[in-house]
Amino acid sequence: MPDCFSDTFESEFHLGKRRSVKVPMMHIEDLTTPYFRDEDLLCSVVELKYTGNASALFILPDEGKMQQVEASLQPETLRKWEDSLRPRMIDDLYMPKFSISTDYSLEKILPQLGIREVFSKEADLSRITGAKDLRVSQVVHKAVLDVAETGTEAAAATGVKVIPDSGKLYPMTVNFNRPFLVIVSDTNNLIFMAKVTNPKEN
Repeated sequence: MPDCFSDTFESEFHLGKRRSVKVPMMHIEDLTTPYFRDEDLLCSVVELKYTGNASALFILPDEGKMQQVEASLQPETLRKWEDSLRPRMIDDLYMPKFSISTDYSLEKILPQLGIREVFSKEADLSRITGAKDLRVSQVVHKAVLDVAETGTEAAAATGVKVIPDSGKLYPMTVNFNRPFLVIVSDTNNLIFMAKVTNPKEN
């Protein structure tokens, strides 16, 4: 994630027709980062890379096109976006500060993956407490995505800051001031997917 967001200010985030909330909006100028405009699905895709192999795709549907984009979220769509991303200078990128947190209960999922004994009476967890009548009753996974000026909790930031070219003919602005999608992946493994409908409530 870029570590050079600056000029955070209060701005409108449009929840829908005639409804908006004030949110802290981050701003970065002259960022060169992978970008793709999907004219079929009518959305803009911006990739912000983490240090290492992880990256986040921020998908901004055109107004009224969120359902269309969500309905098209298939592996082939993600591959198309990843194959089509090209470095592009974004003159002004606006992104709300937000944090998403969710818990997943895994005790029904893990047995399907072959992890059963630890939940049964046959479990031997005596090395933990010394007691033999110990078994796992619940496994909870918590996922957190925190986007702020310094990047995210997950990793340090990488980004390219360039000097504006005075001969620019088509300045480009991408403003995440309405509902958008976030997909975090690491070497083609999906880590996190979320829909940001209200940065104050996620």
